[in-house]
Amino acid sequence: MTFVYLLIATHILFVAACPTLCTCRLKDAVFCQGPSIKDIGSLLLPSNFTYIHIINTLATEITDKSFGNMPITLRLRLEDSRLTFITRDAFKSLPQLKSLKLTNNKLETLPAGVFDSLFYLEQLFIGVNHLSSLHPNLFCCLQHLKELILNRNQLTSLPNELLRNLTELITLNLSRNKISHLPVSIFSSLTKLKKLHLYENQLLTITSSAFNNLGELLELALYSNSIQSIAPDAFHHLPKLRLLNLSKNKLHFLPYGLFLHLPQLSVLTLYDNPLKELPDVIFGKMENLTSLWLYDTHLATIPNFVFCNLTNLQLLVLTRNPQLESLPADAFSGLSNLLELSLHSNNLSSIDQDLFQNLQQLEKLSLYSNNLKVLSENMFYNLSNLQILALNNSNLHTLPGQIFQELPSLQMVYLHSNPWVCYCDFTDFKTWLQQNQNKVYNPMSLVCDTPLTLSNISVLGTGDFMCQYTTTTENKMDFYTTTTSQTPINTQSTNTYHDTTFTNVKRQFILYNTSPATTTLETTTRKTTDFSETNPTTAMQDLNAGVLKHTPYMSTVPYDKIYFFLYLFNTVLKMFVIFLCCVLLVLMRRLNDYFVGLTEPVVLLRILIPLDPVPHGLRWPFAERSARLARLRTHTN
Repeated sequence: MTFVYLLIATHILFVAACPTLCTCRLKDAVFCQGPSIKDIGSLLLPSNFTYIHIINTLATEITDKSFGNMPITLRLRLEDSRLTFITRDAFKSLPQLKSLKLTNNKLETLPAGVFDSLFYLEQLFIGVNHLSSLHPNLFCCLQHLKELILNRNQLTSLPNELLRNLTELITLNLSRNKISHLPVSIFSSLTKLKKLHLYENQLLTITSSAFNNLGELLELALYSNSIQSIAPDAFHHLPKLRLLNLSKNKLHFLPYGLFLHLPQLSVLTLYDNPLKELPDVIFGKMENLTSLWLYDTHLATIPNFVFCNLTNLQLLVLTRNPQLESLPADAFSGLSNLLELSLHSNNLSSIDQDLFQNLQQLEKLSLYSNNLKVLSENMFYNLSNLQILALNNSNLHTLPGQIFQELPSLQMVYLHSNPWVCYCDFTDFKTWLQQNQNKVYNPMSLVCDTPLTLSNISVLGTGDFMCQYTTTTENKMDFYTTTTSQTPINTQSTNTYHDTTFTNVKRQFILYNTSPATTTLETTTRKTTDFSETNPTTAMQDLNAGVLKHTPYMSTVPYDKIYFFLYLFNTVLKMFVIFLCCVLLVLMRRLNDYFVGLTEPVVLLRILIPLDPVPHGLRWPFAERSARLARLRTHTN
């Protein structure tokens, strides 16, 4: 019972010690927030808390009177407030502090020596403020500091001595500032640094000695700067680097052998740089590299064997390069473990049939949004693990019928948005398409572009009609060849045959308005007219040549025009029917408005059957007699 009373008394004392504008849910932590807090010192924080969290206040300064003697406080957070000023001795009463966060305030300057009393400090967050400069000795006493965050400030430069004593630093974030250059030895003492973030600054160059002593560095972020040049040996002293991001810069060229000494690198990003070319030797033996991002560049091609040392690369993104029109046959040599290759949104017009032969493990290949037109039948040979293939929107006209036969693992192929040419040589691929519709994305969206008679008709719905045009043409040519070869040459009969044949030919030509060689036809006709002045044998040969040349076009029924006139007639007929319906609706509306006020049936009968349908002088005798009898009966009643 005594123990229970002791617990209750301890709880009452603890609750009583919690400031009025704060909450103390944990025994050794206090949480204070709200616009009613305008002075940190007015909270009268007790000294028995190890964690103090103060946010969203209207406090503007921290002085040596803001905190009393707090010998056991380990973490202090003063965030999301309006702090603009901190005195030199503001944290002097917090000797054991290990974590200090001043994020998202209005700080413009920090006095020299403000952190001198924080000898055991390990984390310092001063991000999202308005700091434009830092004193060279600001961090001189923070020998145990491991994490320093200075992102999203207005820093334009860094003093060379700023980080000299931070020998235990592991993470340094200087991103989203306005730093244009790095001092020569700014990072020389950071021998234990593992993460360095310099992205979204205004850096122009990377010098040779910028990262010389960072032997433990694992992550280096340099993206979204204005870097135009990098020293050839800038990364030669980073043997443990795993992540390097150089995207979104102004790099036109990369120096020879830039990545030769990065054996542990696993992710490399070079996208969104105006790169014009890659050197023949740029990647060293990088067995741990799994991802390489190289899109949004000005590359026109890439060298042979440029990726041969990247034996364990799994993802290669080489997309959105508008000037990339061709790739050499050995461009991807050595990438035996590549799982995904992205080549879409380039300007590739042709692909060597051996380009993908060494990619035995490839599972995903995207070639969409290019200008390929045709592909070799052996293009995807040896890709036994390929599962997804994207060829849509690539200006493909046709595909060989056996092009996908060597892909046993294929699950989905994208072929839509291509101008398919549906002639007879397209039949083999159409047969494969009919048998593998489950492997094609939206197969009914594949429509013919040529010939005109099959335009916008589904490839699967053409049946055997795509071969009808070719078969008819061949039969006509065989007929004329046989006829001319078996007919004996006679001058008189030949003249008659010529006149009759060319009269019919000319009539068909004018009727169907076909386009082939009008000048040639007129020349041949002129030769026939002057037959009397020409050698009969020569004239007959010219005639046969002309007939054979023009017959396929003139003997073809103009289905496109028939379809057009039928469509036009159908449209006009529909419009006429709609017009009649509208007229009937208007008339019915008027009739309804006329009868809406009529309530007596007699009135309606009077309207429908007039009592005096003809003039008085033209009435018939029996009608006149009936009228008189009616009036007499009325008078008698």
